[in-house]
Amino acid sequence: MAADARTKRVMRGTILKLTYQKHERQETRFMMRTLMAALDDLAFRVYEDLVMELLQDLGDRGYLRFTEIKDRKKGTVLISEIQLTPAGRNIVERINNDPAVDVE
Repeated sequence: MAADARTKRVMRGTILKLTYQKHERQETRFMMRTLMAALDDLAFRVYEDLVMELLQDLGDRGYLRFTEIKDRKKGTVLISEIQLTPAGRNIVERINNDPAVDVE
């Protein structure tokens, strides 16, 4: 079942906040699987394609940076080393606003 636009806005904000918390604590960077587990713990219905879509969208907006490793033999993509950019930090700290990202 596809997530609706409101859920995607909330999930984008949650991903930024989780990444911000790791940054503040100087913890290791998220891998996609550990991020999915954290979102699952927060009672979001997550699946790999949705989380990949949201990460790529946040990357396109300049809020996150990450490494994409494509396995052309298996046809899979692994996202790792997820980190917050200064623009992403400004969204979480509410210095800037983006209607597509709900950080309430």
